[in-house]
Amino acid sequence: MSIIFAAAVSHAPGWVAWRERAPEEQRDALGAAAAKLKAELETLRPDTIICLTSEHWTNFFLDHVSAFCVGLGESAVGPVEPWMKMDKTPVPGDPELAKNILTATYASGLEPSFSHELILDHGTIVPLSFLTPEFQTPVAPVFFNTLAPPLPSPARCYALGQAIGDVARKSPKRLAIIATGGMSHDPGERGHGLIDTDFDQRFLDEMARGDGERLRSYSADDLSAKGAGTPELLAWIALAGALGSFRGEVLAYEAVRGWATGMGIMWLAPSEEQ
Repeated sequence: MSIIFAAAVSHAPGWVAWRERAPEEQRDALGAAAAKLKAELETLRPDTIICLTSEHWTNFFLDHVSAFCVGLGESAVGPVEPWMKMDKTPVPGDPELAKNILTATYASGLEPSFSHELILDHGTIVPLSFLTPEFQTPVAPVFFNTLAPPLPSPARCYALGQAIGDVARKSPKRLAIIATGGMSHDPGERGHGLIDTDFDQRFLDEMARGDGERLRSYSADDLSAKGAGTPELLAWIALAGALGSFRGEVLAYEAVRGWATGMGIMWLAPSEEQ
């Protein structure tokens, strides 16, 4: 098997842009969890990271919205947001692997869009800045529409993940898969500041159990009901599909009021029976 590492990491921009708004103990807990993942990545040294991430009106707007988009570029630059207080950094891509993902998804009955020119925002850059701060490992990004209804269904995202997992297992490369986003939050909406800790804990438990049936049984509305940003968890559900049978461990969960987001960090591993 070529999937040597898998994780799910929330990507709230406040983790970088306004760190001071979170209590020190919450920052420390999240930082310690991210450091564990970083250390494991440094030990395993994957050839490429498949990043399942969110589109935040960075690459697409009213002229074009797709359910999924595979990044085929040689590189991408981010973060696009000037208020992130980070220098723009080129992140190398893996066009060959990305093309294999695109071909496999088409063969499985899914037709994501694709682009050779994508820009990265906080959704991708924030997790990578903690896990691979040198930005030297190639990244094959797969973007999910999480903002413009109709959203892809969790079952459809799980199926996309299955196709990605099949490609990863057949690849000669040593691959990491990271899902970013979530958890419950309602950024810039009437419920701004909403964090549903009960939902977050339940979802984390389902991920830790590797309960793929439950995860893909959600509807997009189920996620949206927990805040406009919560459908970012579609990427986590796709990760579950990519791994198939797996187990997980919650490394940290913090309801960070100052960042208006439920922040979850998980390590996951495929089960032996696969």
